[in-house]
Amino acid sequence: MRNTLREQYRCLLDAWHRGLNWECKRSAIAFLVLALLAFGVCIASPALLEQAIQFLTDIMGGLEVQKADGSLSALALFLNNFEATAMIMTYGLLPFLHLSAMSLGINAVLLGIMAAWYLDNGYSMAAYLAALLPHGIFELPALVCAIGVGLFVCGQLSRRIRHDKTALPLWGCLLLISQTLVLVQLPLLITAAFMEAYVTPVIASWFF
Repeated sequence: MRNTLREQYRCLLDAWHRGLNWECKRSAIAFLVLALLAFGVCIASPALLEQAIQFLTDIMGGLEVQKADGSLSALALFLNNFEATAMIMTYGLLPFLHLSAMSLGINAVLLGIMAAWYLDNGYSMAAYLAALLPHGIFELPALVCAIGVGLFVCGQLSRRIRHDKTALPLWGCLLLISQTLVLVQLPLLITAAFMEAYVTPVIASWFF
């Protein structure tokens, strides 16, 4: 049983030891730093915070994740997040550009903006965390993993173009993305969607 499970995760384990672990760790650290910077800048500049919230509202308004009764749809949340993480990893197939880092920056800044909005409107950080962490415990690792894979794949293909035969070929990168989607993103994002639709609203309501 253990050997079978290890074989299923073989590509992931191999990539992890070849540098994917470093990309994920670096992405997590950069994500936290950028979120804190965005939070600090928005707290220091209320006018900028107002513009950022308006921009965020416009973005969120285009996401159809609510049912007719106004509650969140777990299926819609899952599909949106699954598509987003798939795209983040697919960006890595474009060598040299590191487009996955753009997704890292956008998502980190959005979380920092939301934290500043909570504080600016008189809510505690406990309320912010209550609205984020129940599903974020699963969604944020999935996001960081997707970014890490995207950056890792980009680096591998860039090295291949420079004739580094030790780097993963295109087929190996595609296999890594596919296995990550099925073995990592799928369970994490299904759980996150369920939590965001049914658990997070209940916990967040305790603070409002």
